[in-house]
Amino acid sequence: MSRIEKGAQLGRELFDLNNSTWTKIVELGNENFKKYVELNQSYVAKFPEVSDVSSFVELQRSYGQDLWQGVQSDLQSRGEIVREAVEQTGGLVRGVFSDDGSVEDAVVEAA
Repeated sequence: MSRIEKGAQLGRELFDLNNSTWTKIVELGNENFKKYVELNQSYVAKFPEVSDVSSFVELQRSYGQDLWQGVQSDLQSRGEIVREAVEQTGGLVRGVFSDDGSVEDAVVEAA
């Protein structure tokens, strides 16, 4: 396969990788948005139970902890998606610049 063909194939493979990565990120964002809406609904539903300052502070503390755990989980998941994409991209690029390897071999190595 010529360098030009390898370059064209690399472009297609990078486009596909980019598309699948963004699809995963958008799906994750959608799932997390639903979780945050549910968290907020349950938080607001507990307001009538608040009778004094200490129960309000405890409700706020619980809400803040749940929200923080959700944000950490979201960022960790997004980081994992990006890390996988970077590893696959490196494999694809190495395949184009290797003398005997092909883009298909690089994709197998990256996966």
